Amino acid sequence: MAKAEKKISSSDSVKIIVTTPADQQPICRGFYQVEEDSLYVPFYPGGSFFSFLDSPQVAFDVDRTGRLLFIQVHVPRHGWITRDNLVPPATKEAAEMHLRGFREKLPAARLETPPDRSWLRIVFADDSATRPCIIAENLICEILDRRSLAAVWIMSIEDDRAARGMAAWRGSVADEFRKRASDPRFTRIEIQR
Repeated sequence: MAKAEKKISSSDSVKIIVTTPADQQPICRGFYQVEEDSLYVPFYPGGSFFSFLDSPQVAFDVDRTGRLLFIQVHVPRHGWITRDNLVPPATKEAAEMHLRGFREKLPAARLETPPDRSWLRIVFADDSATRPCIIAENLICEILDRRSLAAVWIMSIEDDRAARGMAAWRGSVADEFRKRASDPRFTRIEIQR
């Protein structure tokens, strides 16, 4: 097995706790900044940045409650592992996620994508027995035994230049979010390190 495809142990994964239903599901989208060779994933509604969790591959920005505000993938897409048979989870339940352990390191991650690179799977732990949860529109998390974060799926990625696409999306997403105000409540997931 190549070094980039090393199996990742679930003991290295991010720890979580599943709790009670919570607020409306946010919206996110991936914008691959061509000039920077980085993937940016902003969330709406936003919030005030408080802290982050980081690794050489990925960073999660969070607010004071640990709610995810922004994801950045530092690895250029030519470094993502291409998989022909990579299929997103079919059955998903809605959830809210809060991270803990601010300013700490995330475990090593593996980045997997289909050949067209239209979405990305960030793998923190290899395990086939995961429970998929929709954390935001276009973002799915795989959870192990209600205790660990196994993977994050960024389901919508578009090429962007000079952050123009991201700026346009941020300008239009408030109306889209208001339309979803009648969505059901979601399960709270707290991630702890």
